[in-house]
Amino acid sequence: MNTKLSAQIQLMLQYPLSELPISFYKITGMKSADIWDVLLIYNGDIEDIDIEITNLTILSARYATCSVNKNRLEALAQHKVIEYITLPEVMQYISVQSEVCALNLDSPLSGYEVTGRGTYFGSIDTGVDYTHPDFINPDGTSRILYLWDQTIAGNSPEGFNIGTEFTNEDINYALQTGNLLETKDALGHGTALASIAVGNSEQYKGIAPGADLVVVKVGQVGVNLMDPYRGPRNAEIMMALKYVVEKARQDNRPISILIGFGINEGGHNGSSLLEQYIDYLSSIWKVNMVVGTGNQANKDSHTAGEVKQGQTHTIGVFIDSGQPYYFTSIWKNFIDDFGVSVVAPNGERTIMLTRDEVNSNTIIGNSIVSINFSQQGQISNGEQILVFIDTLFGNEIKDGNWKIELTGLFVLDGKYNAWGEALEQVTRSIRFINPVISNTLTIPATSSLVTSVAATNGFQVASFSGRGFQTTNSIKPDISAPGVDITAAYADKMYQKITGTSAAAAFVAGAYLLLFEYGINEGGDNYLYGDALKAYLLRTAKRRFGVTFPSIEWGYGELCVKNTLEALSRLYKLR
Repeated sequence: MNTKLSAQIQLMLQYPLSELPISFYKITGMKSADIWDVLLIYNGDIEDIDIEITNLTILSARYATCSVNKNRLEALAQHKVIEYITLPEVMQYISVQSEVCALNLDSPLSGYEVTGRGTYFGSIDTGVDYTHPDFINPDGTSRILYLWDQTIAGNSPEGFNIGTEFTNEDINYALQTGNLLETKDALGHGTALASIAVGNSEQYKGIAPGADLVVVKVGQVGVNLMDPYRGPRNAEIMMALKYVVEKARQDNRPISILIGFGINEGGHNGSSLLEQYIDYLSSIWKVNMVVGTGNQANKDSHTAGEVKQGQTHTIGVFIDSGQPYYFTSIWKNFIDDFGVSVVAPNGERTIMLTRDEVNSNTIIGNSIVSINFSQQGQISNGEQILVFIDTLFGNEIKDGNWKIELTGLFVLDGKYNAWGEALEQVTRSIRFINPVISNTLTIPATSSLVTSVAATNGFQVASFSGRGFQTTNSIKPDISAPGVDITAAYADKMYQKITGTSAAAAFVAGAYLLLFEYGINEGGDNYLYGDALKAYLLRTAKRRFGVTFPSIEWGYGELCVKNTLEALSRLYKLR
């Protein structure tokens, strides 16, 4: 077995049937059965690769994306510059829309003349409606300086081979002439979040109305973003992150980036490829990245437990009728040795898979059950067990109570975590029978250098807001902010209420822009970004009576940017 290949690649390359399972296409967003998009970790000159690859995009001196025939993946992995190859993963949006309304956002502060002037807001989302008054200057020009729509073919930005880039001049011409650009935010997700962070309308002002925007509409060319299984992938999000950071460096502007997506698949320990790339970008420029904790706390999509040596522990999974596939990712200590079996509702079971065989495929009724053990590899410090259940014929797998049995063969630790897919629309139609509410953050909220934001609803944390974890090295979430019934921009120059942790994250993203202006642009503090700035935000957060902080629900407390500005003001007066 080639440990340079991810667990899912290993499993799919050994899939016994002529047609790949539906889960492969749904989880990876892949269009072809033979030509696969992949993410690479490499070391050396990637141009030296003599394997035929296409659509190569170099993200950094360590990370790249490309397309390759699946039959050449083994050969590609053997190349000396390649360290790891994995498949892209479809991400999910982290907010839920409510009804159209007419409520105003409260001003976050008074007494400080900061609006985010001289800063960039990076939107990594579904795009932004450039015609909405929230993003137009008083003179009629656009506040959006760069807009890259990855979903429409055309004039792609330098260094990339997908999408179309629109300049500020392009947008201004469209606003002046009425000749609309092809790009559009059909879902409204990115528009809503951007308005909370930086909207500048007189009636509904965002947190930092003086900032300029760098926008990326994330996705694959020609793919309908309304399809939850063909949505933006981590590969496209990594490209988007590179783009907005490069624009900020080019123009010498500090940038606050709001990522509107999350995913459950991964170790939830900051080791995913996306999170590693975020950490890299956070080290090369004046940037703070912000993401919501996800809306999975009440979705029964996580469970955890402990396996004892010589005993069998059961993970119960309820699958409702009408489901075309099921997928879960189990993470454990690499030192422990487990056996894994899957039992169908009718009692049929797979053989117990161990590390000795690594992959198994078992037909049970109209379903095929695939299990994989991943070796300790390039991007994980644990061991992953993948379980897929796909339909063989018909449109759905067997409904009822399935069981995943974990048997302790050699155990020193025994603890495990399991996550199902983070899909809003499968609420309780696929669920763990004994869910655990802690550790329900979605990735990349588990990245150490991201600011992870929980959503509050009045005097409590929202029921859906992803709960975090506390270890010796990391505490998540970082902070909390309002996330229920927040007024945000909507199509046709209107406004709406939205709910979700990404709405809460938009408050924090906007707050960073105010602090950039105050500390970097006005105060000359060129190091007030990244972890240094986040530390001030956490130290000055509001902490409620009766709550022990830091908390897996609240983080270090509730956002209070006025407290942060006052703390910085006192600091600068002492200099």
